[in-house]
Amino acid sequence: MNSNRGGFPDPLASSEEKESKEYGLNYAKAIEGQWGKMKETASLHGKRNTIFEKCRDYANGIQDTSIYKRLLNTMDPSAGDGSLVNIDYTPVPVLPKFVRIVVNKILSRNPYPNLEAIDPLSSSEKNKEKNKLRMQVKAKEQLSKLKEKTGVVLDKDPDKLPATLEEAEIFFDTNVKTDAEIAAQIGTNMTLSWNNFNDNTFRRCVNDLATLGMSVVRRTNDPNYGIHTTYVDPVKFIHSETEDPSFDDMVYAGNVKTIPIQELKRLAGDQFEEEQYKDIAKRFKDSNGNNSSVFNNTKTSSTTGKSSYGYDEYLVDVLDFEFISVDCLFFEEKESKHGNKGFYYKGSKYSEKSNSVFERVPHKMDVKVVYGGSYILGSKNFIYNYGRTKNIPKNVHDISKANLSYSVVATNFRGMMPKSMVDSCIGFADMLQITHLKIQQSIAKAKPDGLIIDIEGLENVQLGKGGELQPLDLHDIYEQTGVFYYRSKNPEGGHQNPPIREIGNSIRNINELIGLYNHYLKMIRDTTGINEAMDASSPKGDALVGVQQQAISAGNNAIYDITNASMVLYKKVCEDVVKCMQVLPPGSVIYEVYENAIGKENMKVLSSFKDLPMYNFGVQVVKEMEDEEKAYLEQNIQGALMQKEIDLEDALAVRNMQDVNQAERLLVVRRKKRMEKQQAMQMQQMQAQGQQAQQAEMAKAQARQQELQMASQLEAQSIQLKAQLQAEMAKMQHEFDKEIELIRASASIQKSTGETEFKEKIETMKDDRKDERVKKQAVEQSKLLSQRNGKRGELQEEQKENSQDIFSGLDQLLTQQ
Repeated sequence: MNSNRGGFPDPLASSEEKESKEYGLNYAKAIEGQWGKMKETASLHGKRNTIFEKCRDYANGIQDTSIYKRLLNTMDPSAGDGSLVNIDYTPVPVLPKFVRIVVNKILSRNPYPNLEAIDPLSSSEKNKEKNKLRMQVKAKEQLSKLKEKTGVVLDKDPDKLPATLEEAEIFFDTNVKTDAEIAAQIGTNMTLSWNNFNDNTFRRCVNDLATLGMSVVRRTNDPNYGIHTTYVDPVKFIHSETEDPSFDDMVYAGNVKTIPIQELKRLAGDQFEEEQYKDIAKRFKDSNGNNSSVFNNTKTSSTTGKSSYGYDEYLVDVLDFEFISVDCLFFEEKESKHGNKGFYYKGSKYSEKSNSVFERVPHKMDVKVVYGGSYILGSKNFIYNYGRTKNIPKNVHDISKANLSYSVVATNFRGMMPKSMVDSCIGFADMLQITHLKIQQSIAKAKPDGLIIDIEGLENVQLGKGGELQPLDLHDIYEQTGVFYYRSKNPEGGHQNPPIREIGNSIRNINELIGLYNHYLKMIRDTTGINEAMDASSPKGDALVGVQQQAISAGNNAIYDITNASMVLYKKVCEDVVKCMQVLPPGSVIYEVYENAIGKENMKVLSSFKDLPMYNFGVQVVKEMEDEEKAYLEQNIQGALMQKEIDLEDALAVRNMQDVNQAERLLVVRRKKRMEKQQAMQMQQMQAQGQQAQQAEMAKAQARQQELQMASQLEAQSIQLKAQLQAEMAKMQHEFDKEIELIRASASIQKSTGETEFKEKIETMKDDRKDERVKKQAVEQSKLLSQRNGKRGELQEEQKENSQDIFSGLDQLLTQQ
C-alpha cells in the first residue's frame, strides 16, 4: 500500500475550495493512486481482488483445476500411462456446503430492529409511562369494576393490562414505548421491507462474510426517491486505511461500478460534451471487452434528428466516492445598541473588524461534512455530480459529527486484508481434491482378475490318444471348462504347485487414500468449527442430548465472529435509516409517503427536528429463537401444561414471545401466578370446607336442640294427653260405672222378674210335661197291653229321645235366662 498521502488535497482548505470540482478531482486521483487498478495484481485493489475472486470460486465449487492437473504431472496419454484422461476434475463441493451451513444458520433466526430512545427526555417520558402503567396494574381491580359498572376506560383497557407488576416488567422493554419510538420502529421496518433488505441484501452480505470476510451496504437518502439500502460488492469497494473491523474510523470510501457510456450520459447529462464522451470511450476502447471496430460508427435518427454513436455501448469504470472533511464555521457574538447580544453566522472565512463601536466576540465551530462525486477511472480529469452531500444523517445531539453512507464490517481484519472462513480452508480443500483425484486414478489403474501360469508345470501333459498338449492348449481348455491338467511332479520327482493360480482384483492404496480424504475433511471441520452434530451429517442415535447440545454450542462459538459481524452490520443499517427519516424535509415526496404509511402524527413526532429537543435512538438487533431454543421452550410449556401449572392462554402468550429470555421469564411468572392461584383456590376450598363443617356442626346442634324441644314438647303433650286421657278415662269410667250400675239395677230387676217368670214357666213346663208323661204313659201302657196281647211288635226307644228333648229344652230355657 502506498502510504504517501502527499497526493491528497489540503484537508484544511475552505469549504468553498472543497466544493470545487478541482478539489474533488484531486481527491479522486489520490484515491486511485493509493489503490491502483483492479486488474493490476501488484496494486492493493488487485491483491484484494485476487484473494476475493479465489475465495468466491472455492465457495461456489468452481475453482481452477489446472493446479491439480499440474500436480498429477500430465494430461498427455503418450507421456504416461493414460490413466488421467478419464478423471473427472470437477471440484468436490465441500466448501460450498460449509458456507451454506453458516449462512443458513445465521439467517434461520430472522433479525428485526428494536428501537429505543436513549436521550434524557425520552428516558424520562418512558419512566413516566412505566410508572403510570405500574399504578394501573396496582389499581386493575378498581379499574375493572369501574369499567363493569360505568363502561368508562381510563387510558388503557384493564382487561389488557398485566396481572402483576412482575409480569408487567417483562413487557416494559417491548410494549412500553413512546410515540417517537413506535414511529421510528414502524418506519425502520417499513424501509427495510421496501428495500427487500432481509431477503436479498442481508443474505448476500452474510454470504460475503463467510466467503470474503467482509460485507458492505450503501445507503442513499434522496428526499424525492426515498431511503435506499443497496448491496455493494466487496471486490469493488475501496476505503481509507483502517484496522477497525467495524470501519468506524473511515475517512473516505467508494465503490467501482462498470456502466455503459449511454448510462453515463444519463447520470452526467450536460456536464460533459460529446467530444469528452468520445475521449472517455477512446480510453476504454481496448478494455472491458469493448469492440474497438464500432468506435467510429454513427447513426442519425430521421425522426428525432439525434445521433447515436458506436461507443455508447462501451463499458467504463466509474468510482463513486465520498469523504469526510471538517469545515470551520464562524459565528459572531455581537452586542446591539440596546444592550442585547445575538449570534450571527459569518461563514467559513472570518476577519475581525477593528474599531467596532459594539463588542464583537468570534466563535469557531468545527463541523464534519461529507463531500462526494463520481470519477471516471483512468480518465485523469473527468468527474461529475461532485459537491457537498445534502441530507446527511447525523446524531441530533451532536450535529458536528457525520458518517459516510457505507456500512462496512469485516472479520479477522489485518493489514487492509480480511481473513475469511473460506480462505482458511483453501489449502485443505486443495489436498482433499487431490486425494479425490488420486482415488479416481487408483480406480482407473486397477487391473481386472488375472491368472498366474507356470509354463513348465504344463509341459508334456498327455491326454490319451490325443498326444501331448501344449500350455496354450491347456489354457484354452481351462478358460472354456474351468478344468486344467498338469503334472503334480516335476522331472526330478518332486512335487510342484498348481501351475495356474488366480490373481484377485485390488485397488492400490485405496484404503490409505480414503483415510487421507477423511483426514483433510476433518481438518476443514476443525478449521471452520462446523462439526457433525451441527450439520447433521452423521447423527448418532445413542448420543446423549447433552453431548449433542455441547457439540452444537461449540459450532456456534466457532462461527460467532461471522454472526456478530452480521448483527453489527444490521444495526448500522438500521441506525442510518432512523437518522435519515429524522432529516426528511416536510413537503417532500418521500415524506408524504412515510406520512401515509406510518401516520401523519407519528411522522410529525419523528421528524420534528425544528422543535428541540430531538430523539436519539439506540438500535438493538433482536433475533428470533433458534429451533433448539423453541424445542426447549416448548418442552417446558408442555411439562407445565401436563402438571396443570399454566393455562392454555398462558402457553399461547409464551409462544408469542420472540425472545427466549423474555419467554422463559414470562413462563416463570405465569407458572408462579398459576400456582398462587391454585394455592388461593385451595385455601378457599379449605375455608369453604371449614365453613361447611362449622355450618354442619351448627346444623347438628340446632337439630339436637330442636329434637330436645320436640321431645319436651312431646313429653308435655304426652303428659297433657295422659291427663286428658285419664280425665276422659275417669269420666268414661264414671259413665261406665254408672251404666253398669244401671245395668245391674235393671238386671237385678229383670233377674227378679225373670226368676219369678222362670219359676212360673218351670212350673208350667213341669205341669205340661207331667201331663204329657201321663199321656205318654197311658199310650205306652196301651201299647204294652197291645203287645202283650200280640197285637204290636217290639217297641222302640222313644222314651230316651223324649227325655233328651226335655232336657235340651230346659237347657235352652236356662241359657235364655
